Amino acid sequence: MHHLAYLGALVLIAAPAAAQDVLGPVNPVDYMPAITMGAAAEASARSSGREARSRRGSAANTRRTCAKLPTYRAHYGRSNRQVIQLTQLCRKAGY
Repeated sequence: MHHLAYLGALVLIAAPAAAQDVLGPVNPVDYMPAITMGAAAEASARSSGREARSRRGSAANTRRTCAKLPTYRAHYGRSNRQVIQLTQLCRKAGY
């Protein structure tokens, strides 16, 4: 009777340990390129919509800032380095 109990305990303990090696030795590095490429594709798909929204927001922001350029010139003066730089950037952007 004790032998049967030991045999039952051995089977219960050995079965999960043996199941871990069903596939044999698996090297996680073999799967990394596929996992990485999948993650990169998902991130790209998620960010493409954000980039379009941020570009529209950026264009509107640029338009507003360039519209305020005369106010900045009056407040800081035409020879202010930042006003000069802002003037150049607005001209480059077409405003």
